Amino acid sequence: MRHVFFNLSFYLMTLVLALVTVPVSLVAGDSTVRGLFALWARGTVWLTRHVLGAKIELRGLEHIEERPALLVSKHQSELDVALMGVVFPDYGAIAMRELDDYPLVGGIVRKLGHIKVAVEGERRNQLPEVLAGARRVYAEGRPILIYPEGTLMRPGSKSRYRGGVWHIYDELKIPATPVALSLGLAWPRREWKKFPTPCAMEFLEPIQPGLPKQEFMALLEERIETATNALVREQASPDLLEEVVFDFETQGSGWKP
Repeated sequence: MRHVFFNLSFYLMTLVLALVTVPVSLVAGDSTVRGLFALWARGTVWLTRHVLGAKIELRGLEHIEERPALLVSKHQSELDVALMGVVFPDYGAIAMRELDDYPLVGGIVRKLGHIKVAVEGERRNQLPEVLAGARRVYAEGRPILIYPEGTLMRPGSKSRYRGGVWHIYDELKIPATPVALSLGLAWPRREWKKFPTPCAMEFLEPIQPGLPKQEFMALLEERIETATNALVREQASPDLLEEVVFDFETQGSGWKP
């Protein structure tokens, strides 16, 4: 029953903060709205730890002692959005443009200053807009966050890594910090039921600027998937491990030039 109390608490907190943030976003500056987002992020992580009972670890902090410019992460649930918001509350993510049209949250998302891409109905090249947004976020001194698979993934599974991340890395000539996760063990994607399972976010050794596209993409995928699978093996229960796919180990890199 813990997950029921957690879900009720989480959705109530989210609704209350959204109702507060909507009118605030109409009159306040971007930094105020980002502060309220950080409050939501801290509240979400607190509820996960103390109501759901899931132990959450942050690893590899030595790799972010110098504020990273580009974070390249797995994406398993809303929990990784919140935990990243605790560490870097001002990050600018590659986000769906369609979020702008969502009731309540649309105005909030606009104030957060993310980099928008359309995921429905558009076939045109959006790379120039993405690079312009990345240059803006970088110039503001904020970390850029990108999910190279572009979708939520179950622990142990992967999708094709998209090459847009290399274009940002190459355009700005900045290190890329890979991020591995096992947060989906406690908070599975799009699932009502959640679990008091230990989980972690791990920052990995940055990839320095200058690599060609094929080499960069293969190295990025290898680092993220290998570290993610290691976290899942370490923290998953024996029953769950039987269901985990570990796509990277069975299929190898999905990167195609």
